[in-house]
Amino acid sequence: MDKHSKYLLKESSLIQMLDPLAADWNNTQRSAPDNAAGKLAADINFSRLNSLFDHFLQAMGIAIALVGLDGKILASSKWQRACMQFHRVNETSRQRCHESDVDLASNMQQGNNYAIYKCRNGLTDCATPLVIDDVHVANLFIGQFFLTEPDPAFFKAQATELGLSQQDYLAAIAEVPIVAEEKLPALLSLLTSLAQQIAELSMANQRYARTISSVEQKIAERTQELELQNLILSQISQGVSLTAIFTNMVQQIELLHPQMRCSVLLLDETGQHLKHGAAPSLPDFYNQAVDGIAVGIGQGSCGTAAFTGEPVIVENINEHPYWQSFLEIAQRAKLAACWSHPIKNAEGKVLGTFGIYHDEPCRPTSGQRQKIASYSNLAELAISRSLSSEKIRQLAFYDALTGLPNRRLLEERLQFAMLNSKRQQSYSAMMFVDLDNFKPVNDLYGHKTGDHVLFQIAERIRNVVREADTVARFGGDEFIVVLHDIGKSAAQCQQLTEQVATKIAATINESLVIEQDQQLRHHCTCSIGLVMFSGDTTSADVLLRQADAAMYQAKNRGKDQLCWYQC
Repeated sequence: MDKHSKYLLKESSLIQMLDPLAADWNNTQRSAPDNAAGKLAADINFSRLNSLFDHFLQAMGIAIALVGLDGKILASSKWQRACMQFHRVNETSRQRCHESDVDLASNMQQGNNYAIYKCRNGLTDCATPLVIDDVHVANLFIGQFFLTEPDPAFFKAQATELGLSQQDYLAAIAEVPIVAEEKLPALLSLLTSLAQQIAELSMANQRYARTISSVEQKIAERTQELELQNLILSQISQGVSLTAIFTNMVQQIELLHPQMRCSVLLLDETGQHLKHGAAPSLPDFYNQAVDGIAVGIGQGSCGTAAFTGEPVIVENINEHPYWQSFLEIAQRAKLAACWSHPIKNAEGKVLGTFGIYHDEPCRPTSGQRQKIASYSNLAELAISRSLSSEKIRQLAFYDALTGLPNRRLLEERLQFAMLNSKRQQSYSAMMFVDLDNFKPVNDLYGHKTGDHVLFQIAERIRNVVREADTVARFGGDEFIVVLHDIGKSAAQCQQLTEQVATKIAATINESLVIEQDQQLRHHCTCSIGLVMFSGDTTSADVLLRQADAAMYQAKNRGKDQLCWYQC
């Protein structure tokens, strides 16, 4: 290998080692950007500019780089051969490039809108600031071009000076474009305009993505809150004891907010003292100490809140006068802050308090205040359930039109049937009943009449099955029937289920009264999907899907018939 070939190989290795995106264009001129510039730059994904800059290089032969105020390359095109293979590799010419970078960066730091520098390597560079939302966030550099026709003698002499291959160096110089100086401002304006628009679009997308993420997080939190509310409402409607309801509520709240320890205290019949309701995460000695605490100003956060009927926020128990009588017990329990909210009914009467404890001094945010108020309202529902338990039960578990169990209660009954079948080693069955020709009722006579027909259908189905069985309205004109413990064997279960299904189909097919005065009547048929289950059943949801599939198979076979689910 000759000397020239070895030089080219060495030069090629150096080029591969040099990553232009990591090149330091401004090592000595870095200045920490202000907070506004730094925050704004963090909001922008500049990577889309790389492709734009590369296309511009291919079209115009001019290299481009967007450099942050901290000297970091935010985006750049590839580099011209004169730069990569010669100027940035040779130490002498590299220093001259560096002088250009420093001079241009200095001009940008001084607030100039445009700067040009004729490098001692014989090429020209220029720069302009990139401004987004009236904030200077970066500098746009373009470089390695001529303003006039180059002097070959200058570059021949430079090749000799730097020890470069004259032929290769001049070939690389010949690739450098010529740009008229009067066109530079327009060229920079075009590039900065494109960069600005892409940056602003990226910034908008980033902010939009963060907004979406924040909204999704809030939705997730709200969903969890609603699930908690539904759980507590469900327990209230079932008549679960207050202690169990409050214990479960507190535990669920603490799962949602691990930094909190919660307590519910109930006002006694005299209205003078607070009784322990639930506080599973607080030490027993603390719960025993506050059980029976007097209501009044200075009786901790909860005693004061119960007396005033207003929230009491104590961010530092050790320093607050309301807690002076309870400091020793609070310190033993490692409690540092207590926020208490009164539990009041619709008439404004205090029923108890909902307390939030923290291990460190702190104040609630506005969002946390709203949550505490929401939890207090939930506790009030539990306390007042005796006044409205039946109404809540109807809303939670029964269809308003037919009075039949709704989906929620159906799922509970189905779960019970599955467990009982397993325990009794017996078979149960489920029917998915769908009316075949109900739609004409709504179309011809209106939804009010349709509702009346659905009510009649529900009554007829309910009168066919046993009291222990479950008839539920699944939605629209769909009904679910669960036959509990219908047989000790699969054959017996199948036989008895088909008998009941036939009776249901027959009673539905009987003439329905549409308009009593006009003696209008309607005949409905139904398609019934059947599925049996015992102890090996996997889930209620699977059973419902299987029964639904069997019902559609019955419809596909011509309607007005029943069909067993086939695996």
